[in-house]
Amino acid sequence: MIVTSDKQAWALLEAALEGNALDNTNFKAWPVLAIKLSGDDYESSLNSGQMAALVQLKNVFGRAYSVVAHGAYDMRRLKADEEDELQFKTKVKKGSSILETDFTPLVQAFANVVAANPQLALISALTLGLLLVSRPVILKHYENRAKQLDIEDKKLLLSAMKPQPGDAEKLALLDRAVKKITDTFPQFAQVIPDARAAFWRFAASSVDADSLTIDGLTLSQDDLELLSTRRARRTGDKTHLNAACSIKYVRTSADHFIVGLEGKNVALGAKFMKPQLTVARIKRIFALMASGQKIEAKLEVRVVDKANLSGRLISFKPKE
Repeated sequence: MIVTSDKQAWALLEAALEGNALDNTNFKAWPVLAIKLSGDDYESSLNSGQMAALVQLKNVFGRAYSVVAHGAYDMRRLKADEEDELQFKTKVKKGSSILETDFTPLVQAFANVVAANPQLALISALTLGLLLVSRPVILKHYENRAKQLDIEDKKLLLSAMKPQPGDAEKLALLDRAVKKITDTFPQFAQVIPDARAAFWRFAASSVDADSLTIDGLTLSQDDLELLSTRRARRTGDKTHLNAACSIKYVRTSADHFIVGLEGKNVALGAKFMKPQLTVARIKRIFALMASGQKIEAKLEVRVVDKANLSGRLISFKPKE
C-alpha cells in the first residue's frame, strides 16, 4: 500500500489499530506540511523564527524516533546514519510565502524502525505524520493554546476555529493510537506537547503576517497575536478614540486595506476591513488622500504600556 494523503493515513491507522496485517506500506509525498503566509513582508521568504519552528518540528521527529529505536526521548542516541535519514526539505514558492515541508523520508524511516514489531512501527509513523500535518490535529494544537487565554481572547480565537464533521472521531482514533504506542514506549507521550509548542512558535514568529493558512485552517493577524507568546494581550487593552488625521498612504493587504494615519496624538497604520469596508468608502478615502484633505477618524486602538501597537479604522468623514 502507498500512502499519499491524510485520508489514506487515517484509514490505514484505523485498520492497523484493528489488528489488520499491513505489510509493505510505503509513503509518497505524505506527510507534507503546507503553509501560506500573506503580507507585505512575505515574498518567497521566511524569517528566522519560522525556520527555527520547522527545525523544532524536525527535532520532534528525531526524539520520537529515538524513543522507538533506542528507548530514550533524546536525539543524542541517534546513530549517524539515522540522523542522515531524518532530514526534511522545505520549498518556498514565488509570490506570497507558500511553503511545503516534506516529511515523507522521516515517516518512511520511522515505519521501518521496529523490526520486531512492524505493526507498532507503522502505527507510530502514521500517528506522528498526522500529528504534524492533519488539519483536525493542528486545530487541536491551537485550541489547547486558546484554553490558556483570558475568556474574551479565548472566545475570539476559538470563533476562527470551526471543527469539521468527522474531526472528533479522528481525534479519538489518534488518542487510541497514542495510548497503544505509549503502553510500550511511555516517553512517546511527550511528542504531542512538543509538536504543539512548535506550532505555537511558528504562529508567534508570524505575528507580522496578515494571515497564516495551514491545511485549510486560516488564522488572521489578530488570531496570530493571540497565539503569540511575544505580544500577550490583556482584556480591556482596546480603546476607541476620535482624531483629526492626514492620510499618508492606503495599501491593499489580503482581504482588507491598511490606511496610514497621522494626527496630533496618533500615528499608525490602521486596518480598514469588513463590515465597515465598502467599495464606495475605499474610493472615498483614496479621493481624500489624493486631495490632501484631513479626515475625522474613529479608531479602535490596541494599547499596551501606553504604546499604540495597532489600530482599526471604524469610520471617517472629511474634516470641515
